[in-house]
Amino acid sequence: MKDVIVDCLARSGWQKDRILDAFSKTFETVVAPKQASIWLRFSQEGQRWWLTNGDFTSAGENVLAATYAIFPVGMLQQEIEQTVAALVAEMECKIAGAYSVRLLGK
Repeated sequence: MKDVIVDCLARSGWQKDRILDAFSKTFETVVAPKQASIWLRFSQEGQRWWLTNGDFTSAGENVLAATYAIFPVGMLQQEIEQTVAALVAEMECKIAGAYSVRLLGK
């Protein structure tokens, strides 16, 4: 299950850290390129994977703070792929609306 989540993020341009279950992607801002990140965690108690603790701070606001996805154990591969795609779209939309990215005027 974890491998499917990792592969889906990779296909969307999010790169996994070599050691940690953290993913990042670099976005252009008016100041300089800036990395966004999100973490993959397993909850033994809830028997589910989480993509959570997103971070992309612009003008003092973390636009990914409330962004997350839940993957219950046993979730079908197609559902995992759809959930990751929806999360990536949501994150990239929030990043595009961040102050330092909006100033690019694209």
